[in-house]
Amino acid sequence: MSTSLPRICLLAGIALWAPAALAQEDAREAEMRAELERQEIFRAGFQDIVTDLNNNSVERFALAIDRDDMLERIFGLRLIDPKVKQRFRESFDDNLANIVKSAFADTGGNIRAAWLGFGSKGDRGKAIVRYDLPDFQFNYHEYELRLDDRSRVVIVDWIDYLDGKRFSDIVGMQLIAANPGKPAVRKLLDFQGPTEQQTFQVTELLKASRDRQVDRYFDILKDVDEKLRRQRVVVETSVQLTKATRNRRKLRTALIDVDKYFPNEPLYSLMLLDYYFPSRKYEQAMQTLLRLQSTLGVQDSAMAARLSAASLVLGNIEDALSYAEQAVQSEPGLELGWWSALRARTAMRQFDAAVEALDQLEKTFGYTLGPEAFEKDPPMADLLLSSEYETWLDSRDRAEAAESAEDEND
Repeated sequence: MSTSLPRICLLAGIALWAPAALAQEDAREAEMRAELERQEIFRAGFQDIVTDLNNNSVERFALAIDRDDMLERIFGLRLIDPKVKQRFRESFDDNLANIVKSAFADTGGNIRAAWLGFGSKGDRGKAIVRYDLPDFQFNYHEYELRLDDRSRVVIVDWIDYLDGKRFSDIVGMQLIAANPGKPAVRKLLDFQGPTEQQTFQVTELLKASRDRQVDRYFDILKDVDEKLRRQRVVVETSVQLTKATRNRRKLRTALIDVDKYFPNEPLYSLMLLDYYFPSRKYEQAMQTLLRLQSTLGVQDSAMAARLSAASLVLGNIEDALSYAEQAVQSEPGLELGWWSALRARTAMRQFDAAVEALDQLEKTFGYTLGPEAFEKDPPMADLLLSSEYETWLDSRDRAEAAESAEDEND
């Protein structure tokens, strides 16, 4: 019995296709292995940078910046005074470490970095890092990364959410403000054909900000028209000046403008929280936190703790407890998480769990939380009257007395 021609052709086709398919599969597997290797290199390299930061050193961070590329990003198409530009270029290498240090000034000299998220594809990567600040405040940086031809991690640029701008944009604006010319100022505005008065006013605002002259700055600002006052360059400069000079009263004025003109801008989320919480605008604070969380695209214990606080004041007690439990479970070493847990558990009348939070706050963070600590804290009254609190307090006092007696015997 003879084999038909179509069957012979089919078998021949399969014979030719199989090796090609296997080769393609091998190539895909090789690329997947190479991608996983790059990801591991990325992670290890960036972990070294974060570890160095947590040792209060910016050396690795500064060395990871491509000097030439960063200079081009800072200069960009900005119309910077040529002399200012030349001086900055000449001193950039020597001053880079100090420039980087200024990006961490809000940490109060104690950098505490928590690496929250990472992703990479090929030689490009992105990382999200939280920085813990004094007084239970937090900042977030979103890093743009790449691998160079020697497989070293390069920090391309980053968004600083406390400033609401990219690092290169922050420095670039400082260079423009050093000697702002008319063409440079006009280019900062988002409308065509500003008047001579408008150009002059923005120029003077930049100079006043540069010289840290808060009163002069706001004297000029009160006379600008609505079209000019709503400009990003004006709104951002107002905030940066008042933060730099620690002028809380004027900062509130600046943040009112942020809320008025850019209430839904994710980049301004952290600065808006400094207005919403003190002003008891809790619903706006809640939505701003959720917007920032969505923008960052990571789960963060500090964010959960703040969402718990916002939920609690809004009366959403179950949500407050859920956020607080998320915070302490995912990051037990975060103090704010335990404060949120204490208040949410107390509001839910879960007093046994509340005294667990008290115990953590005392033993881990050094507080003394007897009744006197909550004398002016009405929401905690029910906990102080509970049998669970009395039992915990008695047990704590007896343990302290026993320890004291042991010390005396020694």
